[in-house]
Amino acid sequence: MTDIDDGFGDVHPSTPARHETDGSRAPSGSACTHTATAGSDSCEHPGIVTRLGPTGPRAALFDGPDVWEVIAALHALGEEDPTRHGEVLRSELRTVTGLTTAQVAAALDYYAAHPADIDTRIASNNETAERAQRPPSADGRPTHDQAT
Repeated sequence: MTDIDDGFGDVHPSTPARHETDGSRAPSGSACTHTATAGSDSCEHPGIVTRLGPTGPRAALFDGPDVWEVIAALHALGEEDPTRHGEVLRSELRTVTGLTTAQVAAALDYYAAHPADIDTRIASNNETAERAQRPPSADGRPTHDQAT
């Protein structure tokens, strides 16, 4: 068991559980991400599964949204009111997302361990949304900074 700083100054224990590969609930009641070691039966992030999609594998809550979506909501709340932090911010995140305390903790624990992965996915989503909002050029092709 390791302790994980959630980025708010609070430390949460990470409890090992069974390794899952198909996104179904583990017999122990916890879902797990793939670990770096192939075939490992340990679980680094209880409550988190790996989902496959067109943009590749991504971390998600077993019974909820992708982790990047939870963290994007967290960032939005922080930007909305920079004085909100700690339990107040987590409580507001639970309110606006409808997630449980355990789900929010799982997402925050995962983010604390993999901030670059989640931040990259958030940035990619923001870029895609911005690109989709741009009006087409005079010739009808989408306008963007890169040639396609």
